[in-house]
Amino acid sequence: MKKFVLFSLLLLLTGLVACGGSDEPDTADSTPTTTAAEDTPTAAIPDDTPLQQEAAVDSIEILILESFPVQVNVRARGDLPDGCTNIDNVETTQQGTTFNINITTLRQTGELCTEALVPFEETISLDVLGLSAGTYMVNVNGINGSFTLQIDNVAQAEEPEPTSAPTATPADSNMGIINGKVWHDLCAVAGGDGGDETAVPSAGCIAKPEGGFQANSLLEDGEPGIPNVLVSLGEGECPAPTSVATTTTDEDGDYVFTDLSAGSYCVSIDPLDVANEQLLPGGFTFPDTNVNNASVTLTDGDLATGLNFGWDYQFLPVPEVDLANCTNSIAFVQDLSVPDNTLFGPSDPFEKSWQLRNIGTCPWTANYSLIFAGGDDLGGPLSVPLESAVVPGQTVDITIPLTAPEALGTYRADYLLADAAGNPFGVDGFADQVIWVQIEVGLPEATPEPNSAAIGGVVWEDVCFFTSSGEPSAGCVDVSSDGSGFYRGDGELINEPRLAGITVKLAAGACPADAIVPDSTVIATTVTDDAGLYRFEGLDEGLYCVAIEPFSSENVDLLIPGDWTWPNYGVGLQGINLAAGEERLEVDFGWEFQ
Repeated sequence: MKKFVLFSLLLLLTGLVACGGSDEPDTADSTPTTTAAEDTPTAAIPDDTPLQQEAAVDSIEILILESFPVQVNVRARGDLPDGCTNIDNVETTQQGTTFNINITTLRQTGELCTEALVPFEETISLDVLGLSAGTYMVNVNGINGSFTLQIDNVAQAEEPEPTSAPTATPADSNMGIINGKVWHDLCAVAGGDGGDETAVPSAGCIAKPEGGFQANSLLEDGEPGIPNVLVSLGEGECPAPTSVATTTTDEDGDYVFTDLSAGSYCVSIDPLDVANEQLLPGGFTFPDTNVNNASVTLTDGDLATGLNFGWDYQFLPVPEVDLANCTNSIAFVQDLSVPDNTLFGPSDPFEKSWQLRNIGTCPWTANYSLIFAGGDDLGGPLSVPLESAVVPGQTVDITIPLTAPEALGTYRADYLLADAAGNPFGVDGFADQVIWVQIEVGLPEATPEPNSAAIGGVVWEDVCFFTSSGEPSAGCVDVSSDGSGFYRGDGELINEPRLAGITVKLAAGACPADAIVPDSTVIATTVTDDAGLYRFEGLDEGLYCVAIEPFSSENVDLLIPGDWTWPNYGVGLQGINLAAGEERLEVDFGWEFQ
């Protein structure tokens, strides 16, 4: 099964009517997650009522801009369920020290659309002018984070004109303050520490590299402060040899040290101190795993806030999971091996691997299994249990051993997941939305020369404009549901200009989930010629990501303002699973200028 995850770019100007098309043209490189194998992965929804729902946010990043008063932006990333769904509304409200951001989507039903996940990214500016110094929470569709203002975020008043009798400076104006919070970083696991194969972690848990689970080190809504914890302050960098002051946390878990001179300090908590026996057994998760101190340097009159400590108790009650009412659902992320129609010789053994995401509300335990759901017998087991629990929102890699049949031909085997009770479910929770592996059995071909594969394509301008009479030009597509005239380029290359001088990157491995290709993975770059063509040669077989970054220094003056219409609207990356000696020369990109 060959499917490439498509990623979206943040629009430079939102809310402006632009030309372009939302329907994705047919491509041989995409595979629908449906029972029937079709050349064009589309699904039609008969109901004409638009579907509005909360967006599935996977992660948030809080950015504090270098200015004063400071500005704070929240960057939210997630996946849209299909090519017909768009971001509809972003609403921000503030309750006390918590900013709640709700992102909703709108799907115009009755349209044909791709069923692949379409990642999105939204940047939201918070209204922080006038806020007092302190730590503030941010909640975006259930994903939480926090930021700290070191000082009151107010504009500095103009200095008064000097007078003959200057005001005296208070004696303590140069004394500093350190404060923070000790909080309970909640993580509860059914099955002890998570080693049990039936372990069910709560939403605040993350998997540990060595196995099991621990709290996620994020100060989230509903996580309580821990009172009566003894906190020590030492002079100098951590670990400070001696304590010069101590204090205890209040009922909200907050502590404070005042009247401090300029210098370096170490704030620490000793969980083995008899005064802190309430903490045991457990361990610190913040500022880092098993780290119980934090260094800070004060200048005259400085305020250092947000020196927090997260504590994860070892034993907690089993988390409450309503297994009778929670939902099971899969999102297909990508094929990790054996793309569709891979050629094998008769009786060749092979392994098929998928990456799936839990988008339901039920945690998947080790009692969940990948099950054979029909199709051709490829000699694999009927059921493969998951190796560990998968919390809602997390991904899992699943591998199954298979064997090619002896007779020549094309073969396909379908698979679903099944819960602990044996109930099957598939993509979007439906038992008829399978994942699969499809292979061809044939006579082995001559072994290609090493490093003889190639990737190439064309970058073109997807033209769409309004004529002098106000009519859309050829090549425009109306993507509005009510015929109000929201047009985009149609994503088809038909006698349109080619874009020269565009820098194209080739990276090793799958395209990243956040659509940002790390420089460390880039193995080659090239520039499109006068015909808009680019080409990477001398490649070995493997997984690659072809990316064009419109906001890079090389491309920004050539492309901005505008956005992609192909391979999908807002997407400037394509994942390519390259076979040995294969030439993939139709990896094209369509760009529509604003």
